[in-house]
Amino acid sequence: MRFRKIAIIGGLGLIAWAASGFAVEPIANLDRIRSDRVMVTGIELKRGGDFTIKGVGMISGNSDDFLAYGWLLDSQTRKPVWVMDRDNTERKGRGGIRQADEKINLKPGKYELYYYAATGWLGEFTFKGDNVFEFFGRIFNGDFRNDVEDHIDEYNIGLYPSSDNFRDYATFTPEGGFQDALIQFIKVGDSKYLQQGFKLDKPTTFRIYGLTEYPTGYKTPADYGWIVNVETREKAWEMDRWNTDPAGGGRKNRLVDEEVELPKGSYVLHYVTDDSHSFDKFNVMPPYDPLNWGVALLATSKTDRSAFHIFEPPGRGEALVSLTRVGDDESVSQAFKLDKEMEIHILALGEWSGDFADYGWIESASQGRTVWEMTYRNTEHAGGGQKNRVFDGNVTLPKGSYIAHYMTDDSHSYQDWNDSPPYEPEMWGLSIFPGRDFDKTKFHLLNEDQLEKSADILVKMTKLGDNVRKRAKFTLDKPTKIRIYAVGEGDQDEMFDYGWIVNDKTGKVVWEMTWRNTEPAGGASKNRLYDDALILESGLYEVNFVTDGSHSFNDWNSAKPRDPASWGITVSIDKGQSGAYRKAAGEYSELAADREAVQNYVKALKKYYRLKKE
Repeated sequence: MRFRKIAIIGGLGLIAWAASGFAVEPIANLDRIRSDRVMVTGIELKRGGDFTIKGVGMISGNSDDFLAYGWLLDSQTRKPVWVMDRDNTERKGRGGIRQADEKINLKPGKYELYYYAATGWLGEFTFKGDNVFEFFGRIFNGDFRNDVEDHIDEYNIGLYPSSDNFRDYATFTPEGGFQDALIQFIKVGDSKYLQQGFKLDKPTTFRIYGLTEYPTGYKTPADYGWIVNVETREKAWEMDRWNTDPAGGGRKNRLVDEEVELPKGSYVLHYVTDDSHSFDKFNVMPPYDPLNWGVALLATSKTDRSAFHIFEPPGRGEALVSLTRVGDDESVSQAFKLDKEMEIHILALGEWSGDFADYGWIESASQGRTVWEMTYRNTEHAGGGQKNRVFDGNVTLPKGSYIAHYMTDDSHSYQDWNDSPPYEPEMWGLSIFPGRDFDKTKFHLLNEDQLEKSADILVKMTKLGDNVRKRAKFTLDKPTKIRIYAVGEGDQDEMFDYGWIVNDKTGKVVWEMTWRNTEPAGGASKNRLYDDALILESGLYEVNFVTDGSHSFNDWNSAKPRDPASWGITVSIDKGQSGAYRKAAGEYSELAADREAVQNYVKALKKYYRLKKE
């Protein structure tokens, strides 16, 4: 549900409180309320004293929540000094109409008078007793909208002085913002991504004020801000559930207002919004300070302004690896080599819907093992739809060869979004940039054929599909410790997609992938992983891997494993071993002519191993 613009009203309301016979005219007044719009006017009191707030609102019949109400905000503190609620109103006539008539004492200063009337259900009501069916019936019939709009002409709020000769005031039009702001993003709308760099010459203390959308049940906010250290790419500060408080209005509105000290260094302040519930388009009751939806970095008495400098955030530069603008049902990869341990900067955008549907990972080319991957914990909201996630940080990798992977499912990808795109749609995929102290002369792009010839890899048979029977041989010149990394399918002591190694001279199986010697591989429980080393004597060996007719690379019938591109087997020399081996020239594979042939082959193998164990 989307709503329209905020209406800003300045000047003096001239309508008296006729219904109660109150003769004094209001010095600030909001009437002619327009539904789904925040109405606001400003009043500056040059002299304080006793005042009366009078108004008419409407409460939901299903909770204590108001569907139409007003409040008074202190412009300096940005905190409400009065809010229309059940305790300070009384019933007026039939239905949920409530009337306020309350005396308050105000100090000299600036105040902002607000009113908001929402049509339709706002998604945050609670049920009482057996009224759930009536409640949903009213939603579908549009009765809530009718209830609010049927009384739209009655809604109002006014601030009245204690006497009709009070003249010590002036009106103004509230604009939001802060006079002591060093950086501020305010009145932020839907699907925005804002950032500003700043440098600190020494440790500095700030006040951070900001509003965030944090729906119930969400693990991360939908609209929020954070600060990143430019050098380390680590978050120096962020909005979360623990440093925010209720901001008024809908329960998902949260407010941060705290002092933070940052060390000397360079930083970037970020603020991102999704595709709903932001300035002037709130889909639940707005916060008490709607004009400042966003985040602001404010100076305090502890702030040394001379140590603070604004700069444009540095660009990422040219990507070392770019697997971006990835569309539906794609699997892309790029191999690379590091001649020494180095830090790389990874930017990866993907789709999370209870599990990653579009995501990236990096594997060790010599062992096939995943060394980095996108997870829910190491990613954050990427703007747009809530399922858009991003990893943006530095990772240190040891000397060695690697393969960067990115995979997508059949929906929500570059130029084919089924929800709002992220704030950097063209970066959908995985990119690698130089990290700190990066030496480009020690970085090399490789093709995967080069990796197949790598001295560390004996056999690599991966990305295997349905009904496959694949074999390859290797020779060891002396006893050697090898590492086996295999991903397959099994369930309750029975394997369906799995591998084994045979001594070619004796015909004996020296290793077999079983349910008991594997562990969960992520995704569906039947995804199984073997990742361990063993010592083999010198000789010729044959590596085998078979798959049945379902659940394999790019044809999953359940949730795929964490490392889908490794479906199959990789055999390599364990780290630290010398090159005392050679590949056999007779590597070959067979794709079954039909499903039945492979199934019969697999059944025969299973029978053979079962008899052998007996």
